[in-house]
Amino acid sequence: MNSMTSEAVPIPGNPTNDGSLSELAYQAIMGMLLRGELVPNQIVTERQIAARLGMSRTPLREATRRLEGERFLERHPSGTLIVRPLPVDEFVHILGVRRVLEAEAARLATGHIGRDELQRIRDRVVELRGLPEDQPPPPALADVGRDLHLQIAAASGNPILQLLIEDLRKRTAMVRLGRMPARRVAVCSEHLAIIDAMGAGNADKAAHAMQQHVDRVRATILERLRGR
Repeated sequence: MNSMTSEAVPIPGNPTNDGSLSELAYQAIMGMLLRGELVPNQIVTERQIAARLGMSRTPLREATRRLEGERFLERHPSGTLIVRPLPVDEFVHILGVRRVLEAEAARLATGHIGRDELQRIRDRVVELRGLPEDQPPPPALADVGRDLHLQIAAASGNPILQLLIEDLRKRTAMVRLGRMPARRVAVCSEHLAIIDAMGAGNADKAAHAMQQHVDRVRATILERLRGR
């Protein structure tokens, strides 16, 4: 297991109390997890995080306890705090739940995202799909996918549904499988099917397109995991 580096990470804002510091620490650590700067089974120490974030250990302790409660971090019986690895079966279960929730979000969001905004996202997806086949998938592919899914969740009008989708997507995003160039064109086509169904005002078709997308993501990831 690896220990953390001590390179400083700037914390935005000008917090004036431990509560706001704790929230900033939480967001900063979550950012490290999502960017892959902290990886599964990596040892996490409050002292090293405090030095890296430039803050005292009191708000940091609150943030790490919160992340433990949310099962992003876990503490061994010895007291060592590590980044919790996501078991394959749990990963598959999460995708199964995402399939249901994100399909419902697409259904509810249809008609509630402006045509101009849908066209803007569509143009980005078409541009990415048209890149040369031998070119590795650019980071923008993940960015566009994240933006589309989270925008649909936000437009669903159901804040609980939105929170659940955001949480589950964080968990699956932490699984590092590397880039899959063979999936770039397929992912773009799946996203376009969702966008076009929503643009046409067909809520049922949008929900079905979202289900198919998550199903194909799950199948690809399972195939990749089995090949490890």
